[in-house]
Amino acid sequence: MLSLRTLAVTFSLALLSATAMAMPAPVAAPCHTENVHALGETHEQAAALARKLVKNTSVGTFMSVMNSSQKSAVAGYPFGSMDYYVDDCQSSGKPLLLLSHLQINVQNARSSNQVSLAIRRLPGEGERGNPMVDPRVTLMGRLVPVDESKEKKAEECFLAKHPEAKWWLPGAGFHDFKWYNMEIEEIYYIGGFGGIHYIGWIDVNTYYNANADANARLTESESSGSMFRQQTMFA
Repeated sequence: MLSLRTLAVTFSLALLSATAMAMPAPVAAPCHTENVHALGETHEQAAALARKLVKNTSVGTFMSVMNSSQKSAVAGYPFGSMDYYVDDCQSSGKPLLLLSHLQINVQNARSSNQVSLAIRRLPGEGERGNPMVDPRVTLMGRLVPVDESKEKKAEECFLAKHPEAKWWLPGAGFHDFKWYNMEIEEIYYIGGFGGIHYIGWIDVNTYYNANADANARLTESESSGSMFRQQTMFA
């Protein structure tokens, strides 16, 4: 015969089980969308680092939204391809691109002028690099043709970074290339691992006003602390 204690425990377990079954299924917590920079750079430092990254890199993945005139089955899909750019001649942070009307990105932009440029820090000579640790930035905006009066300056600026582009300059008769500036409307920056470096949106005006030549990195002591935390996280 069961003791009163055993009966009480059995009844309690049955009650807990019934209560759990009656409760609604747990709802997943919403994704954290705020900027992550508790232990890393400030918003202003991240803006300066993004400006420096854009200025010093000069190659990125240029992306657009596929339209139905290209191929109806892929309409609405993102499309990306590697392209040269330069941080334009005034070093304003607006990418200058030399694009052909035959490029899918340009054709897409004619119907939906929503483009983006993804840029990551390229490893130096003899450096392996790590794309998951290195900073990267995505610029979102629209293409704007360069005014004819500024094309000569654009050519000088672009060839200083990409001398091989002389073969497809406007007027050279090679696929009808034209100059475009990218007017930036949104910026998303990833400085590295979250909690160690800034990850999040950057205000466009803060980005434009940032000094691309300033040393916005963490101090030596802060950097050492961040590296220690990173090694601890992945030990």
